[in-house]
Amino acid sequence: MEDTLVMTKKQFCDACQCDVNTVIVERPATYTFKGESFEINERVLQCSTCKEDLYNEILDAETMETLTRQYTERMGLPLEEIKSIRKQYGLSMELFSRILGWSKATIARYESGRYIPDSSHLNILKQLRDSPGVIDEFYKQRMHKFNEKEQKKIKEKLNFADQNEVEKNLIETIHLNFKIHEKTIETGYGSFNFDKLINLVLYFAEQGVQKTKLMKLLFYSDYLNFKHNLLSITGLPYVRFKFGPVPKDYELLLSTLEKSDLIKINYEYHGDYEVNLIKATKPFNKELFDDDEYEVIQRINEFFKEYGSKAISEFSHKEGAWKQTEDKEIISYEHAENLLID
Repeated sequence: MEDTLVMTKKQFCDACQCDVNTVIVERPATYTFKGESFEINERVLQCSTCKEDLYNEILDAETMETLTRQYTERMGLPLEEIKSIRKQYGLSMELFSRILGWSKATIARYESGRYIPDSSHLNILKQLRDSPGVIDEFYKQRMHKFNEKEQKKIKEKLNFADQNEVEKNLIETIHLNFKIHEKTIETGYGSFNFDKLINLVLYFAEQGVQKTKLMKLLFYSDYLNFKHNLLSITGLPYVRFKFGPVPKDYELLLSTLEKSDLIKINYEYHGDYEVNLIKATKPFNKELFDDDEYEVIQRINEFFKEYGSKAISEFSHKEGAWKQTEDKEIISYEHAENLLID
């Protein structure tokens, strides 16, 4: 069914052979585009006398953009993703196009949605989206076409993109590792909240904190919150280790925070002992926590303010959570009920 939207100015109609009043009409339409059939709603300019369609550059471009968007979505590469591919490297259109061996105009057309990538270009763009490191191979093939200054700039951009990809993969691994425990008694019935974990670490490490002590501060924050509110703060599972409870995969967690420039880990040696001092490099965001959670965090910080790593480890060894759990096993949040801190 057609809907007349608005009257417009006069335009020449070939059928009527004169200038006529025109209207913009919205209607359903079926198009075959790149071998695919699409049903869309389009807007067209019509002669108000004979109802013939008239050419209008803006409305025709609008229809083409709709078809482009639907086609790329169907082919697994929506327009928004096409736009984001180059941006993930921080490269200009000029450098990006030359690395791929395409023209700058081609990139501009694809990103504007006015043109559809052909099948070979579409496959390359998908590769770059799914495996950003692939661009290194394209660059190596054409590196000789760039001057020294351009080469330096590209290497800086691609190294930064590679680092971002490493961080992204680490975070995905962390989420995957904790997903099997999600919303069970092993995580205090919470879903893993990476942002809260990050900021809990930033809070305790603001002035610098030893790694062993930090692990216990995280444990007590989650378990005390569960004791009072029947829900953990971070959704982390904790494991029984020799020196007390620690988050599962804690080394991976700390490594990811360090690679993301959220913390700095200093390694000091005292005789045969290695001491890891963790210092926050970003400010703590209190807004992520509700009032009850923040009260618990402050309570834990105040309670253990004068404790060193050895003292807090010895304190944690008195907990039923540690005594009644086998080594390297996950500690159930059921033990929070008998936590030695209220």
